[in-house]
Amino acid sequence: MKSNSSTSKCLEWARRAPKPPYFLTAVLLVRIYKADKANLTNREMKMWLEYLRYAGFEHVYVYDAFVYEEEAVLETLKPFQDDGYVTYVDWHTHNPYTIDGTQVAAYQDCINNYKGENEWQAAIDIDEYPFSPRDTSPGFLYRYMKDYSPLHPDVSELTLQNFLYLGKPLEKEELMIERLLRRTPKPGTDLVKPIYKPKNVRANVHHNGILTGRSMNAPSEELRMNHYWGARLQNWGEDTPEILKKTILDDEVIQPIITAFKDCESYVRPYL
Repeated sequence: MKSNSSTSKCLEWARRAPKPPYFLTAVLLVRIYKADKANLTNREMKMWLEYLRYAGFEHVYVYDAFVYEEEAVLETLKPFQDDGYVTYVDWHTHNPYTIDGTQVAAYQDCINNYKGENEWQAAIDIDEYPFSPRDTSPGFLYRYMKDYSPLHPDVSELTLQNFLYLGKPLEKEELMIERLLRRTPKPGTDLVKPIYKPKNVRANVHHNGILTGRSMNAPSEELRMNHYWGARLQNWGEDTPEILKKTILDDEVIQPIITAFKDCESYVRPYL
C-alpha cells in the first residue's frame, strides 16, 4: 500500500488537469499509422502526454492528421479529454501532408483559436521530450517558465536545443525514456523547438515569426529537448561503431523521472 506522502506526490502531477486560463500548454500534430518504422503507437502518444503532465504542462491541444478513419486517435484520447487535459481537433482534411498546409497550419489554428487561454505554449512532437538536467521533480518545466517569465518580459519565444537519442531501442520496459539511453553529447542538429507566447508570434516549426518581443535560446544545461530519434540513422538496425562513437550513455540523469512513473503507476495506468 502506498504511503500518504507517496500518494500526495503522485496526485501532484498524475491527475493534474487545471481549467483555463493556462500558464503552460502544448500543441501536437500527430498521425499514428501502422507503417511507421519508429513504431510510435497510440501507447507512445499516451505515455508522451503523461510525461508532459509530469513536466508541468496544464493542457495539450491534439491535432489529428489521420488519413484513414481507423487511424483516428479520438477514442484513444477519451480519458484525457474526460478529465479536461486534452482538446482534440480533427485535422484530417489538411492532407496530403505538407509542412505549411498541415503542420504550420495546425499550430497557427491553435494560436488563432486558443491564444486567449495560454500564456506560454510549446509546439512539439511525440518523440520530443522537454527535459531539465537540473530539475527532474514533477512540474520542472512549469517552474522554470514561472521563474523565467518575469525576469525576461521582452522574450516571446524560448527555444530548446535538440539532443538526439540514437541507437537500437532496448527491448524492455514501457517508457520511451527507458528504451533509448544513448545521446549526442552536444546538440545533434541546429534545429530547435520553441516555447512561445501565442499572442506574440506567427506560427512556424522551429522558429516562429516574432510579432513583438524577441527570441532566446535556453541554456542547454538548464533546459533542453530530448529527441528520441530511435535508429533512423541506421535504418532501425543494430548499433554500429559509428553510432556508439557519436553518442554517450545517459542513463542516470533521467532515472528520477522513470522512478516517479513507476511509483505512480496505479495513477497513470488508467490512461494507458
